[in-house]
Amino acid sequence: MTGVFSILAAILIFSISINGIWSVVGISHAQVSKSKVFVMYAASLIKTFEEIVGPTFQKETGYLYQGEARGSVQVANMIIDGLRKPDFFVSAGTIPIKKLMNNTSTPFVEWLVKFASAEMVISYSPNSRFYNDLEQARTGQIPWHEVLAKPGFKFGRTDPELDPKGYYMIIAAKLANLYYNDSGIKQKILGEDRNAKQIFPEEILKTILEQGQLDAVASYKHEAIARGLQYVTLPDQINLGDPIFADFYRKASYILESGGQTVFGEPIYFSFTIPTTVKNLDGAISFGDFILSTNGKSILQEEGLNPIKPIAEGNTGKAPSSLRSIIEEGEEKEATVL
Repeated sequence: MTGVFSILAAILIFSISINGIWSVVGISHAQVSKSKVFVMYAASLIKTFEEIVGPTFQKETGYLYQGEARGSVQVANMIIDGLRKPDFFVSAGTIPIKKLMNNTSTPFVEWLVKFASAEMVISYSPNSRFYNDLEQARTGQIPWHEVLAKPGFKFGRTDPELDPKGYYMIIAAKLANLYYNDSGIKQKILGEDRNAKQIFPEEILKTILEQGQLDAVASYKHEAIARGLQYVTLPDQINLGDPIFADFYRKASYILESGGQTVFGEPIYFSFTIPTTVKNLDGAISFGDFILSTNGKSILQEEGLNPIKPIAEGNTGKAPSSLRSIIEEGEEKEATVL
């Protein structure tokens, strides 16, 4: 028996070592389990990342994908506090990553890449008793903010201290005050900045809406599309999705209670980085390459995000060479077009 096992072992080793190809045992090279890539990302991407991006990346590269969705500010806080050590971080906006970049005791980040833009919308439930009103708001027959201000309307949003979408909604409501020349809109639809009746964890907000416990929620357009939710679009001057109105967006702001940082309104750009906590650098670089690849951008666009020419910030010389080359190639193409 020992001889039989020895022969079988030798055959197996020989089979999986010829030219580095695993096809003899029915496994392609891309399917071989490489080391795990731990990706923490903005929870608005949970359906897209867990159902499409992660599995596609894993299939194409052979790296094992492990994702965790949280509010982006919360992710930054967890990294600083040593509660998580991700290989890769995808953030809504740039402020959470810049918080890591500017951490005085130990900077956890040296660079970031903006890779897509987003806009704020109001997603709503087909089971809402205000459904007809919301439909009229969607088609522009009645103002959206009047519906949200109706007595008994249940509106949900995220904590601005943990999630950028939380402070983006507050900023959008303040911009509505200016745009409609009505200083009371923000108070009518949101109340206090951290109104406990409206605030829910980012990871479960859409589920609560889909269960019919809320009438509508603050969301990004790509969330609504990814989850098949109906939504009311907001004017470009309010939705934080159009760079043309960047100066107007900046007229509204939110002050973070933790640290006192003032967050000014700005176009929403999703961004990523590889923190110094990285354990699987090759896998992290591969994930970044995938996000910026033609296939990656196609997935994001189909799911409602707007891919943009990658824009790097910070100490970009520290970014992996493959990512730098993609960014530089985009810059060269834009220069050629101009």
